[in-house]
Amino acid sequence: MNLKKIKHRPFLIFLPILMAGCSSKKDLAIWSNATFDNNILKVPVYAQLDKQKELFSMLEKQDSLSKRTSDVEYSSGQAMSAEYLKFNNCRAHYYHSDTLSINIGIGTGFGGKGFIILYKDGKFYTKPYFFTDVITGEPDPTYKIVYQKLILDKTAYKTGDSLYGYINFQSIETDNNRVKTEHWGKGYFRTRITEL
Repeated sequence: MNLKKIKHRPFLIFLPILMAGCSSKKDLAIWSNATFDNNILKVPVYAQLDKQKELFSMLEKQDSLSKRTSDVEYSSGQAMSAEYLKFNNCRAHYYHSDTLSINIGIGTGFGGKGFIILYKDGKFYTKPYFFTDVITGEPDPTYKIVYQKLILDKTAYKTGDSLYGYINFQSIETDNNRVKTEHWGKGYFRTRITEL
């Protein structure tokens, strides 16, 4: 798999990652224990991903040799066909130098959506994000985790390492008008940890 050539250029790609990494006091952050399985990379889905080209967010440097990094289905409360549920990629870097930020989502250049998995010392927290270039001034919504499960191939990583994993989560977003939206994600992913 040729993941090391994936480059993240503009700061806009990482803006949702940085914003999602800053849990507000209103968020009901639940850090759960991750599980570990060093044989996860033998799951057949990774061989299937090797046969598919990567999906790139707008403004990312594209590499035609890069293989798909995500088989995760993600829904943010909208009715979607199955093919669009998997329209995302996976990127990871260290946030605040000690917390690994795994981003599963897609950016359009004018906005983006997906979710962040924050991982530190065997524990993790999952948080959806949505961003747009339209500034509304409204307070951020809150998120409550219904359940979350994370399997990683090892307990510790450093920049340049490959990462393989599986996520299964559900959370409920409540906006400022008390409208609730269900978010869920489930599936396998992989990436190489890059510098921010």
